[in-house]
Amino acid sequence: MKRKNLKKEIPGTVLGVMAFLYIGALLFYSPADKDVLASLRWYEFFGRNAMEAAGGLHNPFGIFGARLAELFISSFLGYVSILPGFAILYWGWSLIRLESLKPPLLFTLYSVLMALVMATMFGLTAAPFADSMAGAVGRMLASFLSTVIGFTGAWIFLAVTAVAATLFAGRGFVDDAGEAVRLAWRFLSGLLGRFASFAAGLSRGRKSRKQQEDAPGTDDGGHHSFAEAQETPPVSSPQVSPTPVLFDEPLPVQQSVEADERRDEDGEPEITIREGVHEKEADLDKRKLKVKTRDRVPYRFPSVDLLQRTRDEDEYVDQALLEDSKNRLLEKLRIYKVEVVRISATVGPRVTLFELELAPDVKVSKVTSLENDLAMAMAARGIRIIAPIPGKNAVGVEIPHGKPRTVWMRSVLQVEKFKNNRMTLPVVLGKTISNEVYLDDLSSMPHLLIAGATGAGKSVGINVMLTSLLYACSPDKVKFVLIDPKRVELFNYQNLKNHFLVKFHGLEEQIVTDPAKSVYALRSVEKEMELRYEKLEHAGVRNIADFNRKQPEEAMPYLVVVVDELADLMITAGRDVEEPITRLAQLSRAVGIHLIVATQRPSVDIITGVIKANFPARIAFQVASKVDSRTILDASGAEQLLGNGDMLYQPASQPKPERIQCPYISSAEVDAITSFIGAQDSLKNFYYLPQPENRERGNGFSAAVGAQDRDGRDPMFEDAAHLVVMHQQGSVSLLQRRLKLGFSRAARIMDQLELSGIVGPADGSKAREVLVESHDALELLLRNLDKEEI
Repeated sequence: MKRKNLKKEIPGTVLGVMAFLYIGALLFYSPADKDVLASLRWYEFFGRNAMEAAGGLHNPFGIFGARLAELFISSFLGYVSILPGFAILYWGWSLIRLESLKPPLLFTLYSVLMALVMATMFGLTAAPFADSMAGAVGRMLASFLSTVIGFTGAWIFLAVTAVAATLFAGRGFVDDAGEAVRLAWRFLSGLLGRFASFAAGLSRGRKSRKQQEDAPGTDDGGHHSFAEAQETPPVSSPQVSPTPVLFDEPLPVQQSVEADERRDEDGEPEITIREGVHEKEADLDKRKLKVKTRDRVPYRFPSVDLLQRTRDEDEYVDQALLEDSKNRLLEKLRIYKVEVVRISATVGPRVTLFELELAPDVKVSKVTSLENDLAMAMAARGIRIIAPIPGKNAVGVEIPHGKPRTVWMRSVLQVEKFKNNRMTLPVVLGKTISNEVYLDDLSSMPHLLIAGATGAGKSVGINVMLTSLLYACSPDKVKFVLIDPKRVELFNYQNLKNHFLVKFHGLEEQIVTDPAKSVYALRSVEKEMELRYEKLEHAGVRNIADFNRKQPEEAMPYLVVVVDELADLMITAGRDVEEPITRLAQLSRAVGIHLIVATQRPSVDIITGVIKANFPARIAFQVASKVDSRTILDASGAEQLLGNGDMLYQPASQPKPERIQCPYISSAEVDAITSFIGAQDSLKNFYYLPQPENRERGNGFSAAVGAQDRDGRDPMFEDAAHLVVMHQQGSVSLLQRRLKLGFSRAARIMDQLELSGIVGPADGSKAREVLVESHDALELLLRNLDKEEI
């Protein structure tokens, strides 16, 4: 790694020295040096004449510097020629810092264009210094433009060109500048808010003291008279001095007077707005994007510019709307005798979390029973109650707000947390209510079960996870096994066939769509798991990470198995699908095989108890009923989600699910990323999964593939031949009905019958012609076929 860095640092240092020499030579240009250089030939740098001439030069960089300055200032663009020198300096700095070379390339084009524009502008002026600032090229361009479009037109053209070039080149730096302005504004607004709260506290304190002074029974100095002191018993509790109200200030348990001071003029507790998390942004392209694979084929990570660039949405919090929501919420709770001591709000991308600190005599169950009543009072699409919030002395009420914000995929990848993560298989899940990017490690989950209604965001969520892995892992580290019974959700990843997708013995396609072939693919992954355990046993290690560290030459990639619709597989294959999924979920973590299984039908016949027990990490998008929510999460709440990526994530390490807004990534963005990877040089060695053992069960694809590998024909070939000869018509539907075969297998058998000369070619929708007239002729034909194979 140090040697590779050195290869970039040395050229960067050389470019930096060259830039300093170039800029210095032009800055010390002197017209008098031209007469001194006139006595020397252009190639004459050594000898007595050169030494005498060098002594009379004004340029401290010698003959080379004087000639360079004379060439660029007199014969080219004048002093404006210094601008490209700064571009060379930027190139050297970027190489030394090992940063991306896209910014210096953009700055080079910008500096050359601006040098031409500025030189032409100076050429249009009549100032005495115009000749040295414009040079010969600047004067020539000025003369040309003033002749073609006139003097005024030339100035307008040059000004528009300069402004357009500046806006285009500065677009990449606007985001950083805007973020700095936003941070400064948040800091200033926070200080103003704290000062206002402090001033309000002092004002209430002065008002309280004035009321005490004006109270009956006190003299002008505010002290009780001697007679009243004899009749009035002494007050045992001390007076409480007013304290300023700050954001997120802890409420002392025994100071009930302070709690009263936090109430507004109507006697209701004031709302405290909790500031969300501001993730530190990072340029994902400023990392090592080009790596070498074990095949010695270079691989380049996709650039973040392939994702849609979106404008940062305003995070302004509508105080009036929050105050109105708070009042309606407290009014409904007051009707049912639920007293709230303190209330705070956190505004997320789509919902607002109100944290209610209840009075000591209020039961939590009393709040949870009011879920429907609160939803009606708030006129909300659906609210969710967290009772209590884990780790806090408060009850949470999540209410959709009026300004939902879309979370974009680019915004969750361009953060320091993702760029510098140390996870094995990092996947971005989205943003929490506090606007924090939620990142988790797939290798520690170790498997993920996803459920939700149609259109709730399951397929987009899978695209987000796969995209996260593509931006974080190379083809040597991870491989994908994609099973897509719906046929249209994962077809964009076909572009990854030469880099990230595995291959199966006996299957041509790498994205499996047929249910029977899906069983075969899962069996292949199961066989791969067993072989990997044998490798771990021979190496004397416990998991894949230790094996890869101990034997880096034989390092095994992680396998991510994605099943986009489990319900279709369970309906068509049932037990054949459940068995390998269960075994993989139970045993495959140690060997680096991880499952992501999704379904839109979270019922007990699809998500069985055995499958559910082996998937501790689960995601629930919006579902239709509480029963579906309990099936996937063992708790209600998913039925109150808003759809469009709103989800509840239940990690294995937390007692209650976390509400997260899944980012949005379009099909065009997925296609751009996969096409960028697919256009690179293909790997030389593909990763093949082993062929599973032949298990004769029903009419599964496993038996068919095993038989075809053995003798080239399906086991039902002879039965099909006798059937078509007996009926004297050949059709796929006939084989399906009589032999109880699936369509794809029946069609393959019909093709084999055609190759063997038993039936004729297809003729549209008509039945095929049978070329064998009797069973005796068929037996003779079959014996001849067997002899040819022998």
